[in-house]
Amino acid sequence: MYKIKLALFGLAVLSSSYASFAEANKSEFNRYVNFNWGDCPSTFKTPDNRNLCSFAKVPVNWDKPDGEQIDIMVSKYPAKSTDPKGQIWFLQGGPGYSASFYATHYNTTLSQYTQDYDLYILEHRGVGWSTHLSCPNQFQGDYLQYQKACYNELYNQWGENLFHFNTTGAAHDLAYAIDKSRATNWLPTYVYGASYGTLWAQRFTQVAPQGAQAIVLDSIVPSKGFSLDLWDENANYIFSGLAQYCDNDPLCRNKIGANSEATIKQLLNKVYSHSHCSEAKFNRDSLQALSTLLMMRSVEGALMPTYYRLARCNQDDVIALNNLHQYIFEGVGRKLMAIEPDHPRNFSQVLSSLITHNEISFEPRTLSERLEYCQDAVACIPKNLLYSRYIQKDVWGNRYSNQFVYADVQHYIPTLVLNGDLDLQTPHSYAHEFKKTFTNINQRYIEFPEIPHAVIFESPANTASGNNCGVDVMQSFLNNIWQQPNTDCIAKLEGLNFNLSTIESQVLFGTDNAYDGSATPMSLESLESLKTQNPVQFDKHRDTFMRLAYF
Repeated sequence: MYKIKLALFGLAVLSSSYASFAEANKSEFNRYVNFNWGDCPSTFKTPDNRNLCSFAKVPVNWDKPDGEQIDIMVSKYPAKSTDPKGQIWFLQGGPGYSASFYATHYNTTLSQYTQDYDLYILEHRGVGWSTHLSCPNQFQGDYLQYQKACYNELYNQWGENLFHFNTTGAAHDLAYAIDKSRATNWLPTYVYGASYGTLWAQRFTQVAPQGAQAIVLDSIVPSKGFSLDLWDENANYIFSGLAQYCDNDPLCRNKIGANSEATIKQLLNKVYSHSHCSEAKFNRDSLQALSTLLMMRSVEGALMPTYYRLARCNQDDVIALNNLHQYIFEGVGRKLMAIEPDHPRNFSQVLSSLITHNEISFEPRTLSERLEYCQDAVACIPKNLLYSRYIQKDVWGNRYSNQFVYADVQHYIPTLVLNGDLDLQTPHSYAHEFKKTFTNINQRYIEFPEIPHAVIFESPANTASGNNCGVDVMQSFLNNIWQQPNTDCIAKLEGLNFNLSTIESQVLFGTDNAYDGSATPMSLESLESLKTQNPVQFDKHRDTFMRLAYF
């Protein structure tokens, strides 16, 4: 909770901005009247100013349509073609994150779809520019009391309606928004969900079995069997897969050895017990956090050199490792990349806690079980974050349920499921189980080797289209939802890279070669100088630097 006053000031300013947008672009609760479109809030604006937004009234409790109403924000990016083929609705993950992320990719990853499809984004109820759930009280040092007071104040405000800020309510919102969008011009509708958005899309199929022509589930969160309490176990399962790829990669095998998983685990246990390389700043918590972060962000080119230098641990290795530590954990990377605090509406911890601890906790783990598991694990979330999550679970968990929670999902809508086999957040093993719920041959699963979370955004390939492979596979599916999509691009995936470029090695490790060679201690000033002297190379690898700075 840094810069609390600034964050609270931001919320106060935003409330005025929100009110002006919501009033100007208000859409009445009537599914037979199209949206009243207008300008978008800043985070949903696109460079070409073509994105439109509306604030639609919906009941907070869909079982009581005449009861209290809330706002859901919908954005529309009209197809550039005068004869669009359909509309695509994008559902964000989280839960709790704003969907403004998608609007920032209309001119990059999602540009493939802008010509022939109207692109819609529905902001989840309780999040972002929809009616936003946030703690009205200030944090004053006791996190448990802060969460309890937050819950009590919001329950006093909303009563039992607080528990309708859930996946089922959001699924009804989506069904309503789709109907409203087609009030004056019916078009085929396709729904894309990523991560938690896949659970949202599945719930949509239960409340609106004929609500769309097809759905795309990218990085699956199944309704049954999945639990965020298993995060650390899932992370180490994926590490085993990454280690197998390392064993088959000439560079990685040469540096780490033919049995990299066992070698790395033995090394880390020596560090955890303070019997090896105590000169480096890394300890159990930071190494486990590093392993988690670099696997999530798919920067294996920095992860394996870390293990390699940690094992050797000479003077240059210690300097290189401490350079990496300060970049990620001491805020140097954030300053170098000039990362601003997140927009106050980009995340709702309240909505996240409600859904996570009531709908995504099928197989629970106690705090003591997770702490015990992480004694010798390669990857785990930081302890301070773990403790805060269990406080949130105690306050927000076991508050609601309904007939859809933790139930198998079956429907007949054509479905494309995409998953990477190195997806730490939603491992592909869940997709294999999810396939058992398929009801017909038009529900298909495609697995992408060496690919992490969110396939269409994380599957670069050497293809003529220039698109990510996941984008091309999804486009093939949309072209004909009754046939097997073309997956030729999978053979052309760029895949893993266990090596860093010279500029990446210099910025992260202070050396020309991430694995070997002398290292120089890097201050923020020296990094700024390196950035200034190598603008082309720095910009070429900006994505890597951002992935590790945003921690």
